[in-house]
Amino acid sequence: MTDVADSQTSHQVTTGLGADQPVIRPHTGLKAKIIQWGFDHSEVFLSFLRDIAPILVLKKKKLALITRYDDVKEVFLADDDFGVPYGEKLNLVTGGVPFLLGMDDSQTYRESRQALRSVFLREDIERRLAPATAAAAEAIVTDSNGRMDTLQLTREATFEVYLPYFGTPVPSNGDIVVWSARLFEYLFHVGKPDPALDAEAHAYAAALLAHVQDAIETRRASGEQRDDVLGRCLAKQAVGVKGFGDPEIRGTLAGFIVAGLPQPAMVLPKVIEQLLRRPKILAQAQDAARRNDDARLAKYIFEAMRFDPLAPVLRRIAKQDHILGDGAIRAKKIEAGTQVLFFFASAMMDERRVSNPKSFDPDRPPHNYMLFGHGLHQCFGIHINERVLPLMLKPLLQRRGLRRANGPEGHLRKQLVYPDRLVVCFDA
Repeated sequence: MTDVADSQTSHQVTTGLGADQPVIRPHTGLKAKIIQWGFDHSEVFLSFLRDIAPILVLKKKKLALITRYDDVKEVFLADDDFGVPYGEKLNLVTGGVPFLLGMDDSQTYRESRQALRSVFLREDIERRLAPATAAAAEAIVTDSNGRMDTLQLTREATFEVYLPYFGTPVPSNGDIVVWSARLFEYLFHVGKPDPALDAEAHAYAAALLAHVQDAIETRRASGEQRDDVLGRCLAKQAVGVKGFGDPEIRGTLAGFIVAGLPQPAMVLPKVIEQLLRRPKILAQAQDAARRNDDARLAKYIFEAMRFDPLAPVLRRIAKQDHILGDGAIRAKKIEAGTQVLFFFASAMMDERRVSNPKSFDPDRPPHNYMLFGHGLHQCFGIHINERVLPLMLKPLLQRRGLRRANGPEGHLRKQLVYPDRLVVCFDA
């Protein structure tokens, strides 16, 4: 492994801002345990809502809960009526530069997306990201001597591969894994304001932006021509291409570090947990991994994600009145200003559109899945994720005797929706 992985995951190696903090913010006390139980058993509540109140509008609270497949998809697609609420928080992360996740459909949005496609090239997936991920994951698993935390595997592989691809080095003044994880939680925090999290976010965002700006200035001063995302951006800047000033480059790289890099460690341990619960399915996934049938393996990975996706819910704000489910008995008016929580985890369990949703079926049709969003704000890196995420787990799944570690650490522990620990063993 490289020094990138070592310095990212060992807080005893990294010094500076965030270095003495656990990556996942702990939530303790009785209230936290009750909330955690609710998250862990949310399907019971969501199933009830799907049957009894699929469009639950709480007018006094200006809140709507959406749980059925058709209605969730409608919210995803009705961009003119339902706006994304992440813009203000994203401005902190990006230094005020608009980022796709926080933008409504507009000419600026389309220009930004096109600019990103010119530096994040589709051919990079097979030429660079897939082989780098496979090599990094294999090295990490080999070095673990038959026992490892699945979060360690996915974090190390992610940062070892993507920081060089972006062109952003490891910071010397703090832990970028902590920065990105806490900023991700800040972006998607739902509920009452959390002053402690807000304070951390302001400190970590300032540090991240300063670090990325330093990388920009150092690279430009060196005159080095490097084929990474930063190098491509600077090449466009040098010839005067619109949208590639320092603020745009800095904001874009910071945005992708925060919105993208925490995700593999937030979802892949859940995949392993789901497979371990189903020994016959685990054996089938391992067989695909050992046969190097990546396409088949991916089906098992993404079906496992359906049972416990990255997060169970997304948010929108109604920009104008909208009749959701128009023409159906369940139809409800969503008034302008209403906060809409739409549960895509619930949608993927809706038996009205997903056949036998509680069964594990790796051969489901693609339209059963909403793992990476849908419509305008579908994950920009969906094609990368579809190829690379299975490769992070492939070396582990190829090992014989894959099993839970003894005791509580062998079962997935979460902080809210965020995996915190899952240790597995295998025959080294």
